[in-house]
Amino acid sequence: MQKVKVDFVGIIPTLFAHCQHCMQVMHETGLKPYSEQFEEYPDDIKEQYFGIAELAQKITKEFRGQVVFDAVDPASILGLWYTVRYRITKTPCILINGKKVFNKIPSYEELRKKIIELLDVHTQTQSTLPR
Repeated sequence: MQKVKVDFVGIIPTLFAHCQHCMQVMHETGLKPYSEQFEEYPDDIKEQYFGIAELAQKITKEFRGQVVFDAVDPASILGLWYTVRYRITKTPCILINGKKVFNKIPSYEELRKKIIELLDVHTQTQSTLPR
C-alpha cells in the first residue's frame, strides 16, 4: 500500500511534563499542568496548532493508514534542514512526499484533493507496470 507523507512545518507548542505518576496525581487533584504553558503562546500559534490537529485527524480518519503526518518545528534541527532544503520563507508550510505544496494551512478539501491525486498517480503507475 502506497503511503503519502505530509509534513507540517510551523511553530509547534512545546509542553513540558512531570513523570507519569506525578501527572496522574496532578490531574486527579484538578491541576492542569499543560494549560498554563499552552496559554502563554500567542493566539495565532494556538489557532494554527488546533487547525493542524483537526486537519490531521480528519485526513487520518478518511484515509486509514495511507497518510503519515509529521509536525516539524522550524526551530528544530530537522526544521532548520527543511527550511534550507525546501526554501521555506514563512510558516506554516506543508510538504507532501518531500515537495513544498502549500505555504499556508490548507483547507481540508485542498489537502484531500492533493492526497487523492498522489494516491491515484501511484495506483495508475502500479497498474501499468508489467507483472
